Amino acid sequence: MAQLELKNICKGFDHPVIDNLSLELEKGEFFVIVGPSGIGKTTLLRCIAGLEKLDQGEIHIEGENITNLPPYKRDVAMTFESYALYPHMTVFQNIANPLVAMKKDESFIKERVTEISKLLKISNLLERKPHEISGGQKQRTALGRTLASEPKVFLLDEPISHLDAKIRAELRSQFHNLEALREVSTVYVTHDYAEALSLGDRIGVMGNGGLMQIGSAHEIYEKPNSLFVAQHLGQPGINSFEAELSSEGDSYFAVAGEFKLPIAEEHWKILNGKKISKCHLGIRPQYIQLGLSSEKSETETTVFQGNVDVFEALGSYGVMMVSILGESFTLLTDPEDRYQHNDNVSLKFDPKTFHYFDINSGQNLI
Repeated sequence: MAQLELKNICKGFDHPVIDNLSLELEKGEFFVIVGPSGIGKTTLLRCIAGLEKLDQGEIHIEGENITNLPPYKRDVAMTFESYALYPHMTVFQNIANPLVAMKKDESFIKERVTEISKLLKISNLLERKPHEISGGQKQRTALGRTLASEPKVFLLDEPISHLDAKIRAELRSQFHNLEALREVSTVYVTHDYAEALSLGDRIGVMGNGGLMQIGSAHEIYEKPNSLFVAQHLGQPGINSFEAELSSEGDSYFAVAGEFKLPIAEEHWKILNGKKISKCHLGIRPQYIQLGLSSEKSETETTVFQGNVDVFEALGSYGVMMVSILGESFTLLTDPEDRYQHNDNVSLKFDPKTFHYFDINSGQNLI
């Protein structure tokens, strides 16, 4: 039996935000929803929590239909991006609040709050009130209050988005080891693809109306089912452009203006079988290799000369944008590399790594 089950749920305001969405989460599963702002991620959490009324469908927790139960009877705990702390309570009291409501004894409450405050690095703030701490500290307090409770489902709405990069990285690693999260189902919302890839047992990419694709981080990243999914998972984003498909003898090409890339034979057989003549071609930045401008290759059709538009050294890697025959490509480089605007470089492409998306629907064609 699933710990959390959503059955054909619908929610609309001026237009459908959630349209016929179904989902099952097992006990201990950490499910991450990623997608652009304003797409309905928070609305979905609020529906599960009972803060928004469904227009259609059912929500079940451990087989019980909770669709019409008020929030306090649903046995869920939610962290709000807006903190929602009690201003008259200290940090300690805010974290302890759900435990007090459950009438836990004082020694247990103190031990639990102490443990959580150490995890979130706010032990020195326990006697302060919300107006005396920073936004990031407020967010950690709100997260601590949620973790202190003992629900059947955790709902975490961008719980670490306002924290600095170092603490975000630390908390991402610690989430994997939190026993409280492994004993229940967790739905975690973020717009940060790195959080999604790092945390999710499964990931759901949310688009207009619902979840566009659900799967493991590897499945979704390497085999996106649509251009929308490919564009919203990965940083830097996937290179994509419209291309005409053509054949010349035993060779096959994707052509965009003066730019012509070879198509792998196994891909051509699928595309030609579907009578595809035009598509969106997608190429992940890490699958473009950088060489010297004088470098030669046995497969000259995969090597192109271009000029550097932008180069950024970002610590552990570099990001470069290169113009080739009217098209712009982003790729990853060694952070020790140093390039200037307009430098001439050589780029090599691997046709076996290309993605092909339908020109109208955006669905993956391979």
